[in-house]
Amino acid sequence: MSTFVLVLENDLREVSQIRKTLKHDGFELVHCKTVPEAKDLIGQFGFQLILVDLVLGGGDSSLDFVRYARECQPQLGIMVISGRNTVSDRIAGFQVGADDYLPRPFDDAELAVRARRLVQRVQGRAAPPEGLVYRFSGFTLDKRRRTLCCRNGEPVRLTGREFELLLCLVESGNRVVRRDALASFICGRSWHVLDRSVDVMVSNLRCKLRAAKPDEMLIKSIRGVGYCFGTRVETLA
Repeated sequence: MSTFVLVLENDLREVSQIRKTLKHDGFELVHCKTVPEAKDLIGQFGFQLILVDLVLGGGDSSLDFVRYARECQPQLGIMVISGRNTVSDRIAGFQVGADDYLPRPFDDAELAVRARRLVQRVQGRAAPPEGLVYRFSGFTLDKRRRTLCCRNGEPVRLTGREFELLLCLVESGNRVVRRDALASFICGRSWHVLDRSVDVMVSNLRCKLRAAKPDEMLIKSIRGVGYCFGTRVETLA
């Protein structure tokens, strides 16, 4: 079953890339270029997520639309995507009702993970969260309980950031995730080339996974880019 996403964006190249990125996760995009179009569409589809470019041009106010959408549909997930990434810009987005703020340039895998998580959060607003469970290479990762267990049920002790790192890679569908995207997603800050914090976290996580399963490299390095998850992941209900 498709998840309908309204994309308010006037750059057709950006829309094409977003569509390509999200289609693998069952997202069906409905695109519009202006705020009046978006207001007309918001009541026509069962949207669970809206992606809004902060700078549209032509006098349209994206922030006004975010406020309008939040008032019309309180349960809706709203993500602002923008090349503007000052603290005041992010605060303004959150103040009018945005749930998430993703600055450009962004990693495709990060957009996919954030979109999935936001939709899951939206679904959880109307019902108690059931969580998701992933299984791979004899491990079971429980997103709701925030646990990782071996085949015999023995827990693997992870720090909070190690768990977030593993979850991000697992949910990226074997796509490569750049170091800067991982730093933004896990640490909540920007990354620069001399920052080794992500590499250190990956190294520590690898050691813990190898201790439980020494014959398999689950996290692959992509030289000069980042990391990807290197095995098949099964999603359990």
